[in-house]
Amino acid sequence: MSSRVVSAVALVAGFAFAAGCERNARLEVKNSYDIGPQEGKAMILDPQPKPQKFTVEFKADNDVNVLVFKDSDVPAGEDGLEKADAKKAIAQKKGKAESFTVDVPEKTGTQIVMREALKKTKVELSVTNRK
Repeated sequence: MSSRVVSAVALVAGFAFAAGCERNARLEVKNSYDIGPQEGKAMILDPQPKPQKFTVEFKADNDVNVLVFKDSDVPAGEDGLEKADAKKAIAQKKGKAESFTVDVPEKTGTQIVMREALKKTKVELSVTNRK
């Protein structure tokens, strides 16, 4: 039986430079996660009113798989993060350090899932929508 800890950080991606101006909404989120073998953790991002291009960057002590899923593609329940089908990910990278972009449709909640570490691993994850 694997112990699973899900760190779900619900984020509202938006503060505008001008009040009420959606086109200037910015997302800049950074967080650290400790992941053990057979564990998955996720950063949950709220749906945005317009399509977004996210830049995902991570650095880890050991190899880890970082996948970006639509909320609807992550099964509910205790083992949902581990059971989410990698083929349904809209983007993914594996390694100790990577940076990649992903296009997210409007009004689509996303989860950035970190899993498949072979031993205890610290992951620094950063997500922005800056160009």
